Amino acid sequence: MSPRKVCLVTDELHPFTNGGIGRIVHNLILDSLRREAAVELHLLMPSFVQMKAEEVEAHFEGRVTVHIAEERPLWEPGFDEGGVYPPPGAFTDTLCHAHSMELLLHLRRLAAEGTRFDVIEFPDYRGWSFCTSQEKFLGGGFQDTEITVRLHSTAGILAPYERTPPSRDQLGQFELERKALYDADRVIAHIPGVAALNQTFYGFPETWLEKVIQEFPPVAEQAGRAPTVGPGEPDILFVTKVQPLKRPDLFVRGVSTFLRRFPRFGGRAVFACHAPNESYLATMKALVPSDLRGRFVFAGPVQERAELMSRGIVVIPSDFESLNLTAYEAAAVGARLVLNGRCPAFVPGTPFADGVNCHTFDGSVEGLADALEKAWRAPTTGAVTWTAVAPYWESPSPGTAAPAPLPRGKHPRVSIVITNYNLGRFLPETLASIGATDYPELEVVLVDDASTEAFDHEVLRLIERSPAAGGAPVRLVRNAVNRGLPASRNIGLRAATGDYILPLDADDCINPRFIRMAVEALERHPQFDVVVPSTGYFDSDEALEQRRFCDYALFIGDCPSLGMVANRLSSATSLMRRSLFDRFRYNEQLTSYEDWDLYLRLAHGGHRFLVTNAIHFHYRRRPGSMISGVNPRRHLELLFQLHQGLPRPMSGSVQLAPFLLLAAQAPAEVATVTTEVAVDTVPLRYGVVDALNGTLKRVPFMHQLLKQAAGGLTQAGGEGVPPRYALADLLNNALKRMPVIHPTVKVVMNSTRRWTGARR
Repeated sequence: MSPRKVCLVTDELHPFTNGGIGRIVHNLILDSLRREAAVELHLLMPSFVQMKAEEVEAHFEGRVTVHIAEERPLWEPGFDEGGVYPPPGAFTDTLCHAHSMELLLHLRRLAAEGTRFDVIEFPDYRGWSFCTSQEKFLGGGFQDTEITVRLHSTAGILAPYERTPPSRDQLGQFELERKALYDADRVIAHIPGVAALNQTFYGFPETWLEKVIQEFPPVAEQAGRAPTVGPGEPDILFVTKVQPLKRPDLFVRGVSTFLRRFPRFGGRAVFACHAPNESYLATMKALVPSDLRGRFVFAGPVQERAELMSRGIVVIPSDFESLNLTAYEAAAVGARLVLNGRCPAFVPGTPFADGVNCHTFDGSVEGLADALEKAWRAPTTGAVTWTAVAPYWESPSPGTAAPAPLPRGKHPRVSIVITNYNLGRFLPETLASIGATDYPELEVVLVDDASTEAFDHEVLRLIERSPAAGGAPVRLVRNAVNRGLPASRNIGLRAATGDYILPLDADDCINPRFIRMAVEALERHPQFDVVVPSTGYFDSDEALEQRRFCDYALFIGDCPSLGMVANRLSSATSLMRRSLFDRFRYNEQLTSYEDWDLYLRLAHGGHRFLVTNAIHFHYRRRPGSMISGVNPRRHLELLFQLHQGLPRPMSGSVQLAPFLLLAAQAPAEVATVTTEVAVDTVPLRYGVVDALNGTLKRVPFMHQLLKQAAGGLTQAGGEGVPPRYALADLLNNALKRMPVIHPTVKVVMNSTRRWTGARR
């Protein structure tokens, strides 16, 4: 019987990096190797790690295979026939999304070379399993692989404890981590309570806990040693990290209170640990009362750390830890332990018992001083004991069999609802993209919203004569008067007879493989209701034919928090279950953002989305589109309308951090930021000229002069296009004739974009 192939994805590993997560991964590997289980272990690391594969393999004596993901170019305008995957420069929600894609593509390369894994384990932080899970659900591989996520601590959970202001990248990471946990096949928790905490924090249903298994990991080489009392006074030690999460401020205040209360205590207060931020370290030093500064020692990392702990009182004041490795290391060498009893790592049910093998306190300064007195006067004599559990990957995994194919000849009908208003010149190309699909059971409902152009009338007349798109029947619905886009979509929904709905604008195109892939995914996985295609922008027929995308719109899917201020849910086109529209409709009061509004209500209603990794939707970039006319004031009006349709009260899982970020924007910044972000279809060049325009408005004479000079460009840009946009388009087209300069300029501009994700 061949060994099970297990791949652990990590960017932390002892002894090459600091931190408890790297030690846990290291200990898990050693523990599995020690038992000589029938397991073949691999490590996969992102391209940015400083570790070298050969050095890591040598550390494990050649018994572990190490893979470093290949670094990808920041921007790739080209494509390959096997699938167009967006480059790192395309991701504007969070850099973690780009890393997730990098890891997926390396896993795909390994599979193509014959290395397929039974288990791939990701850490929960950064949400790196997202792309791989989406690929599996969508039938793109990994059908026999179990995708697991180990609970360390997500950045989303730690954010309140770190007290860092929200950023665009942080909010995107929060949603990516949430999706990665929700979509994993299995979740690994170390101690009781941590999984339930995640379930509550992210608003997962109770059923999510059914895929969680609890396994206590190997935490220290030595265990079971009871604290001993040596000669002289013990030092009081802080040995984790000097960062807000670890509460060094509570340590300083609690120890200072203890020293004031008991002046005859002769020991020191020692910081024997790493301080990643010099400024924060200086703040902690300044927190020490002046008359006690001689009693506090900021030693930094020390080689004699274990010896210091064996003779001292180790204080771990953290409010949150999913598993604190330092507490076990300290217990193993015989330290006296003072632990924050409010921290999940030390609650009842863990190996730590107050008054038996440690002293806990209530998280307050006074409580810490009281616990220190107990540890000083009456040191505990009981040993902390624990038992590591053999990792799950040493046993066969349940439920990893490939899903059965759909029954032959059983194809649910898909209704493609196309809305058209004076876009007849693009309709033939759109219908041709539908005709190229490899899915057999289609109908097309074409809703013409009272078009006025003669060319549209002729195209519609031809469609009425020969109502088919590549074999798919086309049902033409003519609005007697112009009803607007959301109403036209609702009219198309009422006429549709399919089990699935695919909205499509009359000037866009769909990838031939998308419909079959999306239908099969939803048929096999009833817990999902929407499949979102990643989007590539094209600005000419030649570019579309060659898949030379000038931009991308990439999504996370159901992201109820970030989605309230930025559309990271989906483009207007996605494949949805028809049953959704028994409860939901497009809001006909909206003149824009109607698709964003629908998806946001679906996400807040608990509906789950899948997102393709490769590009499956082709969006035509053209002057004069509806979205280009949305100004900052109108954007806020539309956003206000979106929020009125959300349920009350909102789920406790919805974060309010996005609104803090909006509120922090200066008025001049809001004029640029709020418009671009919410709409993933606005070119970045427009955002740049908007920013410049906002600045020039402070100099009225200069602004008016330049406005008059650019006025002649309005006609060239099209009706409703501001002159500044036409000017930006002319400059952009000129740069495109310089194939070296244009991509470089885009990357530089993209790297400096605001949190809102202004599009190029």
